[in-house]
Amino acid sequence: MRSSPAAVRGSGPATHLTRRHAVMLRLVGAGVMLTVMADTTATTLAVGVLRYTPAGSGMPLGDLVWLTSAAFVPIAALLATAGRWADLFGRRRVLAVGLVIFVIGGIATVTVESWSYVLAARAVQGVGAAAMIPSSLGLLLGELPESQRRGAIALWSSASGLGCLLMQAGGGWLAAAFGWRALFAPVVVIGVVLLLACATLPPGKRAGTRGWPDVLGAWLLAAGIAVIVLAISKAMAWGLDVVWLVIAALALLGGALAQARHHRLPAIDLALWRRPRFVWGWLATWCFGALSYGLLTVQPLYLLHLGYPMLQVAMWLTPTSIAVVVTSFVAGRLVKKVGAYGLIYAGSLLCGGACVLVLMQMGPTVWGLVASVIVGIGVGALAPGTSVATTLAAKPHQYASAVGAAVMGRMIGGAVGIAIVSVMIDHPFMSGPLAGLAGALALCVAISVLTGAIALTKITRLRTDPGDEMVKVPRRLLLELRTTLATVAAEADALLPVETRIPQQADHARPRRAADPGTLAGSYGPTH
Repeated sequence: MRSSPAAVRGSGPATHLTRRHAVMLRLVGAGVMLTVMADTTATTLAVGVLRYTPAGSGMPLGDLVWLTSAAFVPIAALLATAGRWADLFGRRRVLAVGLVIFVIGGIATVTVESWSYVLAARAVQGVGAAAMIPSSLGLLLGELPESQRRGAIALWSSASGLGCLLMQAGGGWLAAAFGWRALFAPVVVIGVVLLLACATLPPGKRAGTRGWPDVLGAWLLAAGIAVIVLAISKAMAWGLDVVWLVIAALALLGGALAQARHHRLPAIDLALWRRPRFVWGWLATWCFGALSYGLLTVQPLYLLHLGYPMLQVAMWLTPTSIAVVVTSFVAGRLVKKVGAYGLIYAGSLLCGGACVLVLMQMGPTVWGLVASVIVGIGVGALAPGTSVATTLAAKPHQYASAVGAAVMGRMIGGAVGIAIVSVMIDHPFMSGPLAGLAGALALCVAISVLTGAIALTKITRLRTDPGDEMVKVPRRLLLELRTTLATVAAEADALLPVETRIPQQADHARPRRAADPGTLAGSYGPTH
């Protein structure tokens, strides 16, 4: 007896998923991204506060931005490994462990005194976030039915804009009233709430592969990324000595790739990189990370440089975050119509145009406010576009690994973007009172152009991925083809001599077999 399509679809991962579990999956997944983005926004605000207060005024900006980079490096390096751990050992379990580590690191960031200890605490938070990010979305994609996955990705991505909005709206008051360390207190509270909510989630499926993932490869990858960021941030201060850092970074990254080629469960899933769709999506995601985090760093520094107090800076930044939240939600609905790369192209065009508009202004004006809203719209389109382009390029058993590799690209881009922006601000190549900030905005324009070029190339050169098996043929065309073949056969039979024709009984039998609904009708229902 044949199974109906509904029965086949019902045998997927969401067969026994209750409505309560589905709601909690969405809430916890969105909460993870809200927390991670709120934490990132807190660091960019803290860098601005330290830059223009006695606590950090004596430190170069390249050292201050390590408050962000110290978390970005372990996130970027461990995401792929954490994604594989989630696929292998259970996504809920890895999510809970990541939340515990993240909360511990957040408490240390708020309480420790030494700057070195603060950076170490931020690195611990990065390790926790690296486990939280892929396991949360991997749990969503693994448990929800296929028809709801794009919406889940859109919600997951738009939650990051909400985290940025909440931190920018309340962060100015926290920093003004209690100091820069208070910016990290809210994410600790939210992390504890998410940890308690993990108990209500389904455990998530495990892959059948057994063994221990490539920890050495993960640390080699982390060290290589850290050395690259250090080389960029110290390029102007150390001169040609950074060449040795670049050589060391290449050696470390080469070691990580060698481990991936020979290890049974590598830190880098090379199977993903053999899929052209994933490679294109990863490149666009890398550019998105460099662009978005570069802008997130430049905006508060630009306003604080002009002498605005922290509360007013937060008010200027809030419209950008509102635009990100609203646009991410709308873009999640539009991704089926315009495609992931259509969103990426539109978002990069808007971000680049907004940066050009800001460069034309002499200070905060109405046009500057319009430009900040346009930036929010652009980032809101880029976030779900890049997430869909990378994540859905993977196969179901690679979802968490794909999420890890994709967000790794965003974080590597962010770390590199922030490092380059800090170098340009401290060592401007343009002239004028805002030369450094103008140079950083010019860099953002260049990254926007590169992102748009990647998206446009992909749109105009659509090729079928060899690994894809989604070949859809309308059933009506099959029926019309069968009818046409039957007509041709009948006409050919009529042209034959009478003595060579097929007996009449067979003629009666053949139409009955052709009229048999067969597999198509049994699987798809009536023909009309």
